[in-house]
Amino acid sequence: MEDIFDTSFDSIKNPYESFSHGLVSSKLWLCEKLETVLDNKNIVNPSLNILASWDNLLAFMLLTRRPKFYGVINAYDNDPISTENANKICDYWKFEYPKVYNHTKDINTLDFNNTGNESVFINTSVDQMDNTTWYDSIPKDKLVCLQTTNLPTSTTDWHIKQSYNTLTDFTETYKVSRLLYCDSIDINYGHLKFKRLMMIGIK
Repeated sequence: MEDIFDTSFDSIKNPYESFSHGLVSSKLWLCEKLETVLDNKNIVNPSLNILASWDNLLAFMLLTRRPKFYGVINAYDNDPISTENANKICDYWKFEYPKVYNHTKDINTLDFNNTGNESVFINTSVDQMDNTTWYDSIPKDKLVCLQTTNLPTSTTDWHIKQSYNTLTDFTETYKVSRLLYCDSIDINYGHLKFKRLMMIGIK
């Protein structure tokens, strides 16, 4: 049986890796804080755009926690195998509301100007982005929720391309007009320790 705690990048093709401790922990954290922000702002049925969505376990988690709270979810990843996995994980919402659509797309080439007023943009893989083009394409006044790590760019097995040692570094790169939440959590496996950083704000 393959080790679900395998940290090699090759295991990205394995859908079970999506269920590993660190990834589920960070997504549970996101679900809890995003729900609180949306409740506080009285936003109901927002449409979600999940960028660099991988196997889109996040949509599954969000919709099982609050089944009728969100509107349509569009998820984008440039890997067709990840899209296949995402379609299997989110199969339920092919037939039930709200619909989940998984797209094989490069998020750096998308135009987000036609998204609805209550659109939310989520990217939990900021540390694997090699530029900010995708973020620059998100319209102003949209709610954004971003996660990254402080793992160094020398962590080649995970293809880390952006590393943020502090929350200040993170928020200075991904600027918002109003910061609603910003914090970090520790992931500790003994041999490997790092932080997950998250920010939620109005661009």
